[in-house]
Amino acid sequence: MQGPSVTQALGLALRVLAREVWLAVLGMAVALARGALVFPAMAFAAAASLAALRASLATGSTPPEAALFSIVGLWTSPRARSIAVGLWLAGWLLWGALRAAWVAGSLSALGRQVVGSQGDPPAFAAGVAYRFDRVLVTAAAALVLELGGLAMVGTSAAAAGMLLPAAREASSRGPIAAVAALALSGSVFVAVCLSVLGEVAVARAAMAGELPGRALTRAVAAVALRPAAFVAAALAVAVATLLATGSIESLFAVLAGAAAGAPRALLVAPQLLLAALTALLAAFAELWRLAALGVLALGADAPRGTPGRWSERSSPGRL
Repeated sequence: MQGPSVTQALGLALRVLAREVWLAVLGMAVALARGALVFPAMAFAAAASLAALRASLATGSTPPEAALFSIVGLWTSPRARSIAVGLWLAGWLLWGALRAAWVAGSLSALGRQVVGSQGDPPAFAAGVAYRFDRVLVTAAAALVLELGGLAMVGTSAAAAGMLLPAAREASSRGPIAAVAALALSGSVFVAVCLSVLGEVAVARAAMAGELPGRALTRAVAAVALRPAAFVAAALAVAVATLLATGSIESLFAVLAGAAAGAPRALLVAPQLLLAALTALLAAFAELWRLAALGVLALGADAPRGTPGRWSERSSPGRL
């Protein structure tokens, strides 16, 4: 069956997300939790550097030399380096798990709004309880796909850079430049498709409760059939988010310019408000993009809904 168009998917996802704005507010809290989870690693690095700095100053070193010795000593000491890297990785892994739980619950709630189902158990709680593991594994696979796409772009850019000397010396520079540009643009398109493919798989795992392998294989089939639609939906959300963010920043820049003569303490609140609105907009845009990609991937069944696909606790046998 022919799935919904890009406009229909974006509109449907935006409507259901407008009724569940609290999910974006929760996403903003998840984004702020990233700094809190990485803070122990930063605090340890600062404390270790300060202790090394004091020890260097006690030996009679100048302040620049002591600062250099403290930084070098921190990253050349296996014990200090292992503790700092371990704390940093633990913070990022915990934040990744927290984000996967938020995505699982949010897209489950949005999926219920898409099909117009109102059950007894809360959709967010049911999504976190029954789909967290699937979303977490799928998100890890999506990260691998995105890193592979970035590596492909980097390799193409390096290869194009190596062709530049040959193009300058060759008499026919046009074909060499065309090949380099084609390879670079093709790698960028493939990288974008891989990133979108990972997000589609995450959306399927969260909205339909599919297992990671099934979500990835069905995501590949869906994106292969309509690659332009998925890329266009992701780019449309990115452009809309960029325009909205630019408008908010411009408004606050005008307000800051009007209050240029005011005390600096009065400018703290607007700056905090700007940061909060930017984080809220980022969370809203992420949910909008994932929900739209999920609607596109699930096709014509999404508006009508199918009990086996959209049930809160889908079993592998029914998917």
